[in-house]
Amino acid sequence: MRAEGLPVLQPVILSWNLRNNLDSPSSHLPGAFCIGGSGLGEYPVDCWKPFLLEIPASGTKKDIAGRTSHAFGVSLPSTQWNTRRTVLLPLFSNGDRLSLEGLKAVVRHWPDAVAEEMPCLAVAEKVTGYYGEDREVQNVAVLLIWGDGTARLVTLDWSEGSLEDCVTPEWFVQSSPLLNLRAAVGDFERVHANVSWSRPSFRIYTLPDCLGNLLEGSPSPSTYQFWRREWRYRDAPAMKTDLSRLLSEVRQIFSIEGGG
Repeated sequence: MRAEGLPVLQPVILSWNLRNNLDSPSSHLPGAFCIGGSGLGEYPVDCWKPFLLEIPASGTKKDIAGRTSHAFGVSLPSTQWNTRRTVLLPLFSNGDRLSLEGLKAVVRHWPDAVAEEMPCLAVAEKVTGYYGEDREVQNVAVLLIWGDGTARLVTLDWSEGSLEDCVTPEWFVQSSPLLNLRAAVGDFERVHANVSWSRPSFRIYTLPDCLGNLLEGSPSPSTYQFWRREWRYRDAPAMKTDLSRLLSEVRQIFSIEGGG
């Protein structure tokens, strides 16, 4: 399942294992680069509380407590996260300094040197906008990639609640089965194909940071723990064009030719 029961890993063990498993570590990993441990993965969503990268047992999870309370006079408890089913993500230090060749070396040795159950790469795509009575909505899709070339797509739909209870957001999380990389990339490329919200904005995030060096334009710093830089786009086609370029390189890292 690749989420349950994985302990938080310590930075000294991660970095030592990785560097000592490379044939020529100094030629691939700059001295400032290291893996500073791991933590419970989170979506890059603008909200007052974290939304975890959980893999729900049923494949989906939702919370509409605010809407139910006002529509039917029934107060439901908020949905709780299951940390045992939450994907751990690596905490890279100076990840923007790693070259593409260095990244390939990291991926190649990841299952043995770091952690077979933890993703080595991730790409997130976020679209925000407004609907209805000017209520904010955010949709985030995250492509999680493991060192053996398997992948999973997880998505979060988040929206402001009703006007009567605007402080209680409504959200829906969905996870795909574990897929081969080609299939997962294909599904990821089809996300956000049609966006009908008003005043939409488009962003891409990468883990580690150096993956984003394959994108055009200059990134802006972000406040998220794992997603430290963001690339903003004027419209969906511009984002999709850049994303396609990035995913093509990701396929090459795993020696997968062609599209998804």
